Amino acid sequence: MLATLRNSLQEPQVRVALVTAVVLLVQAVLAKNVLDMELDFFSQNAPLLVFIAFLLGGSRSRSTEVAFDVAIVAVSAAVLVLYSV
Repeated sequence: MLATLRNSLQEPQVRVALVTAVVLLVQAVLAKNVLDMELDFFSQNAPLLVFIAFLLGGSRSRSTEVAFDVAIVAVSAAVLVLYSV
């Protein structure tokens, strides 16, 4: 079972999916508890849309994976900054 988990974590889409999941959870907690706001549907799911773009893009190189990881975090941060103003 551990070997299966290790093998699945070597897939780029799994790693980007995990980053997306963590970012969505952190974004939800910060929006609810720190900003005391409820995000609209598009703002709440903006990092997920970037992940979907990664899946549709087709490129699975390490540099593409890192670029999309950064983009997911940046989109989430931008949404939270826009809501905090």
